[in-house]
Amino acid sequence: MILVDKDIKNRQSEIFCDGCYDESCVNAVSYDLHILGIVAQDELADSYVLHPNEVIFVKMEEKIHMPKDLMGRIGEKNSRIRQGLWVSGPHYFPGHETYIYLRVQNITSDTIKVKKGDKIAQIFFEQLSDVPEHTYDQQQNASFNDEDQYRGMAEYKDEYEKRMEKIKDANNDLDEKINHIYANILTLMGIFVSVFSLITVNFSNLGKSFANTKYVAVMNLSLGIVICLFLGLIMFFINHKTCSKKMIVFYGVIMVVLIAVLLGVLLL
Repeated sequence: MILVDKDIKNRQSEIFCDGCYDESCVNAVSYDLHILGIVAQDELADSYVLHPNEVIFVKMEEKIHMPKDLMGRIGEKNSRIRQGLWVSGPHYFPGHETYIYLRVQNITSDTIKVKKGDKIAQIFFEQLSDVPEHTYDQQQNASFNDEDQYRGMAEYKDEYEKRMEKIKDANNDLDEKINHIYANILTLMGIFVSVFSLITVNFSNLGKSFANTKYVAVMNLSLGIVICLFLGLIMFFINHKTCSKKMIVFYGVIMVVLIAVLLGVLLL
């Protein structure tokens, strides 16, 4: 059962802490919530301009102490939905005493300004069938009870950071695999172009004089050096994490041999 306006008025002293109740904010089945400030590190800002898709947390003027037979549920306001703000908050369990903190996101393509005093959401109060055996204030892991200053993720921070690290590592692995694929594609393209060039040079000079034979040899060796250099650059700058010392030595030996043979042909 959801409390109606006269129920909220009758029980306001049980629900709201001193000084934060305003009867004009009582609706037919809810109570309007107002921004006290926008959470900005260790202080509250009086106003903030949200850019598209940006998310902020706001502290409400209202501080509640949920009676043991009620639960509070945050709801959006129609006016804010039409403006393009997505406002969400937790359920407030019996025994929960705290300032209300809400998550606000701009889901439009325009900027939206929010400021102190704005009606940003509403809270509904639901009557429970009975009083729970353990209310929120009696729970050892009640991280957000009596939250005067914004606590972020509180005791859940380490757990969430570990999960975020796993996601970050997975993204890094994916990036490495993508780079490796690109490197292989570039390598195959380079080899294809180089082999095609070698075939073209050889066929265009097939059956010609010794001088042309020397020219073909120089061209072949030069293209071979270019291919090795190309593969080496890919290996060092893209696939460097998968390169072993043996591969680097092998690559160096091939380059030295090709350069030495080219110099030998040029000196003939």
